[in-house]
Amino acid sequence: MFFKGVEKYCRENNCLCYIFPLAHGSNTGIYEYHYEALLQFIDKNNIDGLLIASATLSYDSSISEIVRQIKSFDPSLPKISIGVEVEDVHSLIIDCSNALKELCEHLIEEHGVKNPLVIRCSEGNFESDERERAIKEVFAKHRIDIPQERILDGLFLSDNAYSALGNFIKQNGVDFDAVICLNDTMAMGVYKCLVENGLRIPQDVIVTGFDNAFASSREELNLTTVDQRIKDLAYNATGDLIDLINGVEVLKRKSIYAIPIYRASCGCQERVRYEDEKKTSMLRQQRHEILRASGMQIYMLHYFLMEIQTPVPLENLYPRLHYSLNVFDINGFVMVLYDNPVFYAKDSDFHRPSTARVAMTLFGGEYFERPDLVFNSDLNMLPTDIVNKMSGSYTVFPLFAEGFQYGYLFFNFGSYERIFYQTVFELIAKEIITSIEISYEQSQNNSLKDQNISLEQYSQKMHLMSFTDDMTGLLNRRGFYEYARQKITTSLNAKRKGLVIYCDMDGLKKINDTYGHNAGDRAIKYEAKVLRKVFSPMDILARLGGDEFAIIVSGICAKDFPRIKNAIDDECDKINSETLDPFELSMSCGFAEFDYSSNDIDELLSRADASQYEDKRSKKEHSKPNVRRSFFKRRKND
Repeated sequence: MFFKGVEKYCRENNCLCYIFPLAHGSNTGIYEYHYEALLQFIDKNNIDGLLIASATLSYDSSISEIVRQIKSFDPSLPKISIGVEVEDVHSLIIDCSNALKELCEHLIEEHGVKNPLVIRCSEGNFESDERERAIKEVFAKHRIDIPQERILDGLFLSDNAYSALGNFIKQNGVDFDAVICLNDTMAMGVYKCLVENGLRIPQDVIVTGFDNAFASSREELNLTTVDQRIKDLAYNATGDLIDLINGVEVLKRKSIYAIPIYRASCGCQERVRYEDEKKTSMLRQQRHEILRASGMQIYMLHYFLMEIQTPVPLENLYPRLHYSLNVFDINGFVMVLYDNPVFYAKDSDFHRPSTARVAMTLFGGEYFERPDLVFNSDLNMLPTDIVNKMSGSYTVFPLFAEGFQYGYLFFNFGSYERIFYQTVFELIAKEIITSIEISYEQSQNNSLKDQNISLEQYSQKMHLMSFTDDMTGLLNRRGFYEYARQKITTSLNAKRKGLVIYCDMDGLKKINDTYGHNAGDRAIKYEAKVLRKVFSPMDILARLGGDEFAIIVSGICAKDFPRIKNAIDDECDKINSETLDPFELSMSCGFAEFDYSSNDIDELLSRADASQYEDKRSKKEHSKPNVRRSFFKRRKND
């Protein structure tokens, strides 16, 4: 929600935002310190101002360490600390105490709570301690003591809260009438534990959470909680930072107030605003979409992992990486590589090399470039020409393996969850580093024995042709045949039929002859864009050559083809209305259905092509033109 608030402001106000993820505390990996090398880029050469998610960073680190690090940044750089008040730094704070106090008053006065348990993160956590004090203050005012043994550590995790409450019940029985959890995730673990012990919520035990996470409002949970309004906080903080950058005076300390939300878990079902049929249906639909997207993400990772089982040199990696980025709905990507790996030991200074190169870029999620642009990385993290092409928000990741850094990557993420993209980054980073190492070994002519692969395997890797079409980013003919057979076999094993679809552009020769081959190339790219819109990342999409495309879709049959054809026509019409090209984009399509008795890919393609030809012949009989006649287009071209 924090990122969504920042990104919403940046999108509305045409700002470019870099996100620097940092790892702090004892729960990080052995090489996570590499992220801190990115801090060297936080200066006026690279950014205009800095938002610091200090409350999040303080989860596993001391406040004094966070404050020290914040103050170590360039003093002249406008900055705002979000969640933790820092002396001499503009700070925006969420006031959660009042909302939590109001919730506790409600439990005591409306529901008669007298013997609560509190499940916190752990002692010493900044936010957990603050919330714990607010709870104790309210109950003390009503002469209800909460002894230390009734305050359990859940570490803000569902499983930990489940275990902590289960152990308490074993030792003490159920001598409590409410469990106040200091986040919603722990409340979910508490729910599970209470139900397994035969207790009803809220009849036997009241449960409350904190955060108003999406899952807290679902029907089976319907959790009483506190909404911190994180998205509003981040949006307001971004606006204040822009004001600071522009020299506008901003209050040194500002607060945004959290609000309590009463739901069924405390017995206030009648107050729930989500209970009307329309909103309940909306929530169910949202959950369905999340589950569907999660399943798709798992499939995408599966195919990606299959792809990277065969490492390739860096030269062969670029088009394959382009295809993967499109599959993962990554809208922007920049790869910066150092000439040689830089050793960086923990607790030492990182010596950034003076030269680096932009090895690959992807903007708009469609076409990639390999600019091989050399620049001074000691001054800037990107050349100005590249920065000017970027928009929205880009998360910056170091590219590292063990003690060496190879460069860094920028990702403009799409519609999936951020934890999914963190996993994607780690996989892509490993593939890039492997390719760099293979290329290095190849260029140095080192012995094949130094690589943990056989001569035969190495020969296969070195001669592996790219499966990706350079112009469109789709699979090429070789890639199509490689994945088509696998897709059909997998579908039939799962007892699912499907379609092989063949598409051919109408009038490409006329476009080339009339407007030139550059116009024809644009038309082919538009055709690929249409197919990406109509079909899902799980379908097999390929450019077989020229203006001929093939698609394999599982789980549909012949009666679904008219719907698909209409969708293709609609997307062509959208491009025709949005672009200024003088030609009219149109495609002829045909199909062949595959099943157990008909699964030979060559035969299926031949049948689909014949079906496509019938569609094309039908259009010619109706003499559908492929050149636009609109007055606006003629004036634009003139």
